[in-house]
Amino acid sequence: MHRNKKLYNLLVSLLIGITACTNTTVEPNSRRLGFQFFPIQIKQPSTYSVEEINYLNDGTIDTLRYELVDVLTDSTVTSQGTRFTGFRYRKENNDSVVTSTLTLEKTQSYISQRLGNGTEVKLSFPVMEGLEWNGTPQAMEADSFAMEQLYQLYDFQDSTFSSLTVVQENNEDSIILLDRRIEVYAEGVGLLYKEFSQLDFCNETECLGLQQIDFGKTIRMSRVIE
Repeated sequence: MHRNKKLYNLLVSLLIGITACTNTTVEPNSRRLGFQFFPIQIKQPSTYSVEEINYLNDGTIDTLRYELVDVLTDSTVTSQGTRFTGFRYRKENNDSVVTSTLTLEKTQSYISQRLGNGTEVKLSFPVMEGLEWNGTPQAMEADSFAMEQLYQLYDFQDSTFSSLTVVQENNEDSIILLDRRIEVYAEGVGLLYKEFSQLDFCNETECLGLQQIDFGKTIRMSRVIE
């Protein structure tokens, strides 16, 4: 009788332990997922210094320099995560004008950014070397983004950051079209550097393969660190 009671008590203890483990909710580790590469703050401007080089059909080159400022003004909890809304401003010659609405969607799996009518999935979680995802899920054709150089030290404006690089496209070997789109994200900062370059090269017999630019655009954005 005494032995059966001890066995009964042991079984009850095991069942309680199993039930407790089953009902325990473990919060996701935000650092392990990689959220620190895209911190989001309401009403804290993110400023970028921009160099825009336009290669025109007549052979001339037009270079513009200005600042872009992203400001989030509100947030809303959704079924998947949190939606942040705000605006992008362009500052040039002491003038500031809104160029686009700005929306960020943050979930446990990704962060997407919508500027005007264009949406891109900026980062996919959890972060890992070689991770690939469709960066433009709303477009008719998939655009594969790839994560590279995870946690690599990146020198920027006299400082060094732990970073990752997202390669959206990089076909530098093409003889008729250059499409290079790369973004560098730093821990605790977010987007640190962006390069967008789409150039059409001369494809006539006398210049084919020389990468002589007919027309196109190169934009370099650098984060202004306060």
